[in-house]
Amino acid sequence: MDIDAIVEFIKINAEKKECRRIVEVGIGFSFEIAKRLMRYFNVTVVDVNDNAVDKARSLGLDGRKDDIFNPNIEIYKNVGLIYAIRPPRDLQHPILNLAEKIGADVIIRPLLNESPVDGLQLKNYKGEVFYIKSNEKI
Repeated sequence: MDIDAIVEFIKINAEKKECRRIVEVGIGFSFEIAKRLMRYFNVTVVDVNDNAVDKARSLGLDGRKDDIFNPNIEIYKNVGLIYAIRPPRDLQHPILNLAEKIGADVIIRPLLNESPVDGLQLKNYKGEVFYIKSNEKI
């Protein structure tokens, strides 16, 4: 996994949409991408695991506990882009649903050899595979 290419792809797409706030869903304990993106955006990281959220906060990230299957919409106010790095396939639909609800774009860096759920478009960037969707607020 090329972290530089992933950060660059997210940054380019967020800047294209003039996003100020972005959210990483399912941060787990992989903080490098969010930390790098903090240089450019107001980044919130979300996970259901209290320990992951606490660790994110200790690293200076805006960590929030949330369940993507029943999201707290307040966390996602004014978010222009939601991204996820290698989320389980069963999280892709809830991510898309949330993004549609708030009018945010989606970038998913999938696990390898995984086909996208309906509604996502495949993009390749510097050898990295992404699934994306652009949403407009209604």
